[in-house]
Formats: sequence, structure tokens, C-alpha cells
Amino acid sequence: MTALGRIVCATDFTTRSDLALSRAVLLARQTSARLTLVHAVDPRQSERQVRAQVNRAYVRLLSQVDQVFASESAAIEIDVRAGGPLAVIASVAGETNADLVVLAAPQQRRLDSIVGTTAERLLRTVGRPVLVVHREARGRYRQVAMAVDLSNMSLPMIQTASRLGVLDNAETTLLHATSAPHEGMLKTVGVDEQAIEEYRRGWEDDARQRLQAIRTAAEMEVGRTQLLVRTEAPAHAIRQLLEREQSDLLTIGASRWVLLKRLLIGSVGDSLLRTAMCDVLVIPHRYFIVGIRKSDPPRVSRGQRAVTVLSRV
Repeated sequence: MTALGRIVCATDFTTRSDLALSRAVLLARQTSARLTLVHAVDPRQSERQVRAQVNRAYVRLLSQVDQVFASESAAIEIDVRAGGPLAVIASVAGETNADLVVLAAPQQRRLDSIVGTTAERLLRTVGRPVLVVHREARGRYRQVAMAVDLSNMSLPMIQTASRLGVLDNAETTLLHATSAPHEGMLKTVGVDEQAIEEYRRGWEDDARQRLQAIRTAAEMEVGRTQLLVRTEAPAHAIRQLLEREQSDLLTIGASRWVLLKRLLIGSVGDSLLRTAMCDVLVIPHRYFIVGIRKSDPPRVSRGQRAVTVLSRV
């Protein structure tokens, strides 16, 4: 059984947030993690209005937890603060040393193409895994697609996903998709198509062997792990895989250069966060480079928690 310390789930009381909350609760049960529900109140109003909204939101979340989760409610904490959603979520995730942040699927907004969605900006800010929920949680993930780039980051990304509990008893496909290196140059200098095809097949065989080595190192079950190599654009290959396998989770890695990719060449991750019909788990590279867990902060009772929440306004 996978064991985590903390999951943070953001909610704004919309239907989309309810889907995220259901998945967060299921993962908390599955991994024995403590769950913190986070809600941000707009601070651009009078102090009295802010305080009233914080109180109402806290009571609403407390009632929801008690009604829906009953005996499990003791393992769920509530944190309501005044501030922008990104700042509040990042603060709570940092203070609790969260292993995973769960968010609802992003809505399209006018400036998102420039500044990115809350999920993307959160990745850049906190450097922690973010699970973007698109669909209702009906049980554990069964079909998982993982985009793998064959770098030295691939193995720790898979190990992180496994520790988060999303691979438990799942059928997993490791996908590597890109054009064969130097293929364009070979065409430019006039190499014939047959030779280029042989080169492409050799590259695919090498990539498949490297995927096999990664699967072995990650101790993934051979019978539950499919290896797939495609010489095509990653976004296209990923979408085809999701449609064919009816995947309910896609896992991708993210570097610290997400914004630069968006401005210069576009971001595969951004497109998938918006359009994927399955949940998307994004694991930043720096998380498993420097992500050494600290001990969890001391737990507080519900009565203490209410005082703490109000004192943050």
C-alpha cells in the first residue's frame, strides 16, 4: 500500500471542484494521506466582508465534509484564506509540504494564452505534482498513459507517480514520441528514403530497448505495462493513445521552462491540460530532484483550526 503524507485539494464550490474533491478523497483513502481542503476568498473588499466570507466558506466546507465523509472527516482539514487562488494554494501546499495538489480542470480565460492556467503557474511556483481532474472519480485509475522522454528524468517521474498511488493495479502505457534525431538533416543532404526508413527503424528499436530498461528499473509489471514508440509529434501521439486506450489518466513531466515553451514553440502540456478528456498528472522535474520530504506540521483540532483560519484574514 502506497503511503503519502499530505494531499491538498483546491475548491471554489463549483461542480468542477466537486469532481476534484471526489478524486482527492479517493486518493487519500488509497494512500493513507491526510487531506487539506483549500478555499480562497477575494481580498479586494472590506475587512468585514472578507471575514464574513471566510466564515461562511469555512462553515460550508465543514458541513460538506461532515455530511459526505462522515467517519473519515477527522482526516480532512479545512483552510480558508483571503488572497488570490494561486497564492493561497501555493502557501498551503508549502506549509503542509504537500505531496500532491489536486485542482479542477481549467476554464478558458482571455489571458491564459500568455500567463498560463492556475495549474501551470502553480507548477512554476511550488514545484510539486499537480493533478488536474477532468472527470468523475469512479474508482482507482485503470488505464494510465505516461509520456516518457527517455532522459534521466523518466525513471524518477515514474517512481513519483507510483508513490502517489495513481499506478496501483493500473494498466500502464509508456509512450515515447518524437521524430528520429537528424532525420530532417538526412533528407536535406539527399539520403534516399529506404536508408532513412532503416535509420528510423533502428532508432525505434533503440528507443524501445531504453523504455524496457526504464520499465525494469522502475520495477513495473511486464504484463501490466505496454511500451509504445512513435515517430510523430508528441501531442498527436498522446491524443491518439488516449482515444485508443480510453485512458483515465495521463502523466507528463514538466521542466522549469514551461513559460518559455509557450511563448516560443507552444506547450504540449498546456494543450493537454485544457483539452484532455481524462485526468492529467503533471510532475515537475525539480520535484524529484530536490523533493526530500520534511516531517508534517503538527495537527490541530477542528476548534483550533477555526481560530487559525480566521487569524489569517
